[in-house]
Amino acid sequence: MPPVPGEPLVVPDLVRRRANEDPDATALVVHGGKALDYAGWDRRSDALARGLGDQGVARGDRVALLFDNARWTDYAVAYLGVLKAGCVAVPLGPRFNPTELAGILAHCGPSTIVCPSDLAAALPPGSWDVVPPAKLVDGYEGPPGEALPAPPNPGDLAEILYTSGTTGTPKGVACSQENLMFHELPPDGGAALASRISFLHAFPVGTNAGQEVLRLPLRRTGRVAVALAVFDPEQLGAAVAEHRVTRLQVVPAMAQVMLDSGAHQRHDLSSIERVTLSSAPASPVLLSRLAEALPGATLCNAYAMTESGTARTLLIDAASRPRSVGRPVGESEVRVVDDEDCDVAVGDMGEIWLRRPGAPPRSYYLDPEATAGAFAPGGWLRTGDLGHLDDEGFLYIDDRKKDLVISGGTNISPAEVEHVLSEHPAVADVAVFAIPHPVLGQDVAAAVVLASPATTRQLQDFVRSRLSEPKTPHRVVVVDQLPRNASGKVLKRELPALLDAGAGAGELSGPVDDAPLTPVETAVLGIWQEALGREGFGAHDDFFELGGHSLAAAQIAARLQAAFSSDLPLTVVFEHPTVAELADVVEAIRS
Repeated sequence: MPPVPGEPLVVPDLVRRRANEDPDATALVVHGGKALDYAGWDRRSDALARGLGDQGVARGDRVALLFDNARWTDYAVAYLGVLKAGCVAVPLGPRFNPTELAGILAHCGPSTIVCPSDLAAALPPGSWDVVPPAKLVDGYEGPPGEALPAPPNPGDLAEILYTSGTTGTPKGVACSQENLMFHELPPDGGAALASRISFLHAFPVGTNAGQEVLRLPLRRTGRVAVALAVFDPEQLGAAVAEHRVTRLQVVPAMAQVMLDSGAHQRHDLSSIERVTLSSAPASPVLLSRLAEALPGATLCNAYAMTESGTARTLLIDAASRPRSVGRPVGESEVRVVDDEDCDVAVGDMGEIWLRRPGAPPRSYYLDPEATAGAFAPGGWLRTGDLGHLDDEGFLYIDDRKKDLVISGGTNISPAEVEHVLSEHPAVADVAVFAIPHPVLGQDVAAAVVLASPATTRQLQDFVRSRLSEPKTPHRVVVVDQLPRNASGKVLKRELPALLDAGAGAGELSGPVDDAPLTPVETAVLGIWQEALGREGFGAHDDFFELGGHSLAAAQIAARLQAAFSSDLPLTVVFEHPTVAELADVVEAIRS
């Protein structure tokens, strides 16, 4: 429901209300890291707002926030501080590589970037100030009532969330203060709950899901948001047990990794009452496995988009209708329409439209053409997803109308990857497409026509140097020509068969020898076997050909750091995707 008269009108009002009602209660915590109570959140964000003012940041300026999940509480302080200063928050995380960051920053034009010093190396040169968050807090934590910048108005722009579009160019979804406040629940009087409800998540900073979880403790009394610094099934299990987590919010890929790892059998997950799956479709097999692993938990499927705001669907007891994403929540509405924007009959497939009547609209920042294309008259969002409604109003997702790959909940534009690959001097023609993945749902593959010799590893490294890892094709097939129709359009439906035939494959694996494994190679191999959940491979087999993915890479990097006391970044697994290569890196660092 929208706020009622007398209730908070802008997001900063929410943290002030909580700080007055329950100052010492924990609002946010990073598992294994910092915790933040409401009083500290309010006081420190006040200080950061003052610090921004002293830096010369003006009301309405865009302020970019580059943080990782390990500093979720510091990010929360920075986010509220930016809003208290009357500025526009642009949350960004490590999911964007330097090239993508450069494009985003050029588009939104921030005056300042708040960023921990060790993450600043990823930033391109620009006309903005880069300020560590501590500098904006230390020395500005004055007594209550000290002058603050003028508060924002309900109609002011509050945040810009960047998400990939069909062209691959990140689009900034602009959200006003009143848009973010529209779905705030009625006041609960500040009454403490008999037991607090803890939400565990690993959503990256800057995603719509991450923003919703961030604001959740501000909306309702007794909510605690627990963040994982990096997704790892063992860390997830340990966090649930330590914090007695009652609500688990994950993308389906994370749930599958947890089940495949067996972490649910090694940790006490009995406190979980609800699991909400979002950002990508959950398969019936996954729902069945989750129901068996967590018999005391209710499984939910949620469907929403960054552009849709609070318009969404939800299915409680997802196992009862394993292919549905539920019915509209509250006042949300859903339509399924044909190419003429007319409603189709029950059971017929069409494009899914979402809206929340009366909600202040979202838009694409500085892009009126894209806004007009995505948002239909009457407040409807054209989602680009194809689906149907049954006779009870339950929604089912059938396909994508837009040419997107959805990998582990991340939207990836084939056109963007094709553009990068086409710039490689050895590539004469290219088509990028989705292939099924047992964990991520879909993964990126590419079919290339070569003008000169190149290995698939070289092509992958070329993409990886310009785009984030999820956008890198993990399967590459070399063909003599791409299949096209009479009008010259690539027939992408025929491309997976080329992969199955193995054309052009086999270039990724290194030389095979019978030499015994070194102690480091043996240790690395064991870590790989745990993360991938399989055996029967050797030191020269390729990580991605073995079914590897970004979540498994994060586990490997974290466990290598623990095993060898070495500071190894996540990218080391992508850049050295065999046990032998990775062991050489570890040996070099140790020596």
